[in-house]
Amino acid sequence: MKLSDILKEIFPEPLAPVAGVLDDKFAASFFPADSTRLAHMRQARRTAERLVNQLGYDSVLAEKIVTAALFHDVGYSEELRSTGFHPLDGAVFLAHCNAPEEVIEAVLWHSSTPIEIESMPEMKTLYDRFPEPELDGIIHDAVRYCDFRTSPVGEPFTFGQRIAELEHRFGADSIPPWIARATLPVARRVQASYADGIARQQGRNLPWVFCDIDNTLITPGARIDRRTLAAINRYTTAGGRFSLVTGKHMISVPELISSVGSHNSHAGVNGSVIVRNGQIRLHGDVLGPFEAIENALLEKGVNYATYVTDGIWTRAKLKPEERHAFTMVGEVLPQYGDTPGNSGAIKILTFSHRNQTEQCEFVRNLAAEHGLSCVRTAEEFLEIGPAGHGKHSAAMQIMKEAGWPDLNSIAIGDSENDLTLFGHVGISAAVANAAPEVLPAADLHIPSCREYGVARLLDALVETVQNGCWTIPHNWLADY
Repeated sequence: MKLSDILKEIFPEPLAPVAGVLDDKFAASFFPADSTRLAHMRQARRTAERLVNQLGYDSVLAEKIVTAALFHDVGYSEELRSTGFHPLDGAVFLAHCNAPEEVIEAVLWHSSTPIEIESMPEMKTLYDRFPEPELDGIIHDAVRYCDFRTSPVGEPFTFGQRIAELEHRFGADSIPPWIARATLPVARRVQASYADGIARQQGRNLPWVFCDIDNTLITPGARIDRRTLAAINRYTTAGGRFSLVTGKHMISVPELISSVGSHNSHAGVNGSVIVRNGQIRLHGDVLGPFEAIENALLEKGVNYATYVTDGIWTRAKLKPEERHAFTMVGEVLPQYGDTPGNSGAIKILTFSHRNQTEQCEFVRNLAAEHGLSCVRTAEEFLEIGPAGHGKHSAAMQIMKEAGWPDLNSIAIGDSENDLTLFGHVGISAAVANAAPEVLPAADLHIPSCREYGVARLLDALVETVQNGCWTIPHNWLADY
């Protein structure tokens, strides 16, 4: 007896009008337009679309995976709630919609369901009536991966970010993060298989590495060392790509760009500019209300530096220690005067140390009032930028222009402004000296900046290549 028939036998009436086309419009009909659950489902679908395209799946299989990813949480809809257990309620409705059996099964058993029902006796009895699922099948793996890599509000996440969010929401010792940690080994297996599958399908034997600069590649203000340069050269010679992605302005690091390879594109100002063949170009939106933000900062006594495409400006009288903070990281000092408005501001850096909690709260609230993002890029710097923009925007654009499969990529960083990049790439790595909010997010924990962590990771990746394909260095996999 087919799974769909069993479900319809137990639950003979659909709780909502059925449809023959399981598309985004139909999924959206069960949730308010501003639903975070719908945003989560849609982001899972987008990740699924990236997967199936880069893995080269045929159209039939690809459609099943994308559909299952989109509808995996449809059972949360109030309209479809029957038992209150969303995987079952969603599967029942899909059965009445005559969805493919594999899609119904993937939704019924998605993600941590096999673990959850073990502590739910009534639900376990009900699930025992269903055929034994293929929990390591292609569609199950894809839905688990896409679900685990999506935040509750629809942001791309790493596995670590998902667990950290559950710990923050429910408590570190609560059941939800425990279940997520129990699911992690399977998710890691899937992640490794996708890294291998995409590399082989796309003929890319090594991933594209996007690397932060200060406290990741080099200690602030230092020159890149010979060992790291040799590792980068070995890596790119072996077929990998290497790009810098930094919060610093690209006008501050021409020698570093030349050292690591100016033939590749690099990104600065948290993804707001991209350097291609020595030319700096704006990428993404500008800060429309930058003058109002500058005025509010000055009124509050918060010193700042505003970045434009070709320079840095301020009307604040910077303190010696603030000028020193700029000098220490090798950033070009701001020019004094009004910010030129012809090209638009792309970032406002504030001198707000992590310990200045009241000032940091003011800056973050100011950004939120104007609908902008706010991230910490160093202990001393809290920065306002375009909403939804970041290092990830530039990295994804760089790979798109090169025709590179964007899940065949690794990001290396140490600060809050690296987190969105972590969520978008295939694998994330944090140096051991990373900020406390960054280490729990990364897939790999590599040696510190001072211990040549980047060089050691690049060397390890080259050494893993067998039969034309790299593998994840498992000795650095994070343990959450």
